[in-house]
Amino acid sequence: MISKKRNIFLIGPMFSGKTTIGFYLAKKLNMLFFDSDYEIQNLTKTSIEKIFIEGEDKFRKIEENVILNIIRMNNILLSTGGGSIQSRTLLKYLPLYGNIIYLKTSVKSQLLRIDNAVNRPLLKLDSPNIILEYLSNKRNHLYESISDFIISTDKKNIYDIINNIIKLVNL
Repeated sequence: MISKKRNIFLIGPMFSGKTTIGFYLAKKLNMLFFDSDYEIQNLTKTSIEKIFIEGEDKFRKIEENVILNIIRMNNILLSTGGGSIQSRTLLKYLPLYGNIIYLKTSVKSQLLRIDNAVNRPLLKLDSPNIILEYLSNKRNHLYESISDFIISTDKKNIYDIINNIIKLVNL
């Protein structure tokens, strides 16, 4: 089913390509691009890692508020944090303001993309494989339940993914 909602929200786990795909897709569609992690850092004037030191709950509350402010804008493309869909508030409001695209990726692909994961606080808790499997089991059903479209990013060219999204949302 083709939707005419004007905003696009990219959801999915870390290393699924949300930020990179979002940046180029927004450029191609002449939309304003926002990355929730960047916006959080800009607002708080500190790193995600430092906020996590004060607790994941604090980070998630800031993330929820930042995303709620962004999604009310028009003609935007938002790359959300991987855990943002754990917010019941965001599960309720995201669908009201735009097309939700789940960039699905396997844990195997995530592990291949992990090279520059210096600012991923959740990966510092245990071995990356264990954490990514845990997060996949905890979150994948939430991504699927809220998404308008699901696109696998495993072994796909970024430009093919972008063109596929454009066709799906009919912009």
